[in-house]
Amino acid sequence: MKNLLSGLLLLLIQPLVAGASYDMVNFWSTPHEAPAWFSSDNYGGFYGETTGGQTFSQKPVINDSEVRLHKFMIGTAYFYVSDRGPIMALDDLKAVSIYLALV
Repeated sequence: MKNLLSGLLLLLIQPLVAGASYDMVNFWSTPHEAPAWFSSDNYGGFYGETTGGQTFSQKPVINDSEVRLHKFMIGTAYFYVSDRGPIMALDDLKAVSIYLALV
């Protein structure tokens, strides 16, 4: 029984130690890995990889309201970055709407 519990505990902890797999549920509560490298692109964004092998990117959100937003993505997690703080939204249009409401 003790070995079973130890093995189960190891299985539950291992994903956090051996490279997190970020999603919308655990992104804000999982310890984040440091970037191993990143580079800018020609469109005002950047992309890179963490020390655990997770790819990430941050891309500008093009919109007609001239709102400056970037969408940050890592694993299956994403959120929007703005001068008014992070914005959690299902899509770009909703993110711009939330930004405009944060006056």
